[in-house]
Amino acid sequence: MSFSNKKHLTLLAFAALAISGTAYAQETPDTAKPQSVQGKVTIEQDKRIDMLVDAKKEMFRNNEATMYRIQIYNGTLKEANETLKTFRETFPEWKADISFELPNYKVRVGRFRTRLEADRKLMEVKKEYPNAFLLEPR
Repeated sequence: MSFSNKKHLTLLAFAALAISGTAYAQETPDTAKPQSVQGKVTIEQDKRIDMLVDAKKEMFRNNEATMYRIQIYNGTLKEANETLKTFRETFPEWKADISFELPNYKVRVGRFRTRLEADRKLMEVKKEYPNAFLLEPR
């Protein structure tokens, strides 16, 4: 290496050290922004979301979401109404309702806290409705 190249290399190394000593990406704790400067976030949402959250809270408060149910019919509205009427005559003490899930109406009966209780009632219901089955809680 010639003397000229060593001189340029030394000068370049000295310049790199001088620049790197003053340039860095992170802020030091002394230069950080004060803690009192904070941003403000505004959330805008549809009011129906609050209604859905309240409905879900109410559902869990009544334990409806954690209950076992028995489905005895799945089909048209006319036959669902007839099945519901017949069921209420046979089992007047039981809760029963019709729900709609595309594309069919479903007749669901009972609300049971435990699987054992639900299985016992299912055996009783199957005597009249052989296609009945147990629905697990969500």
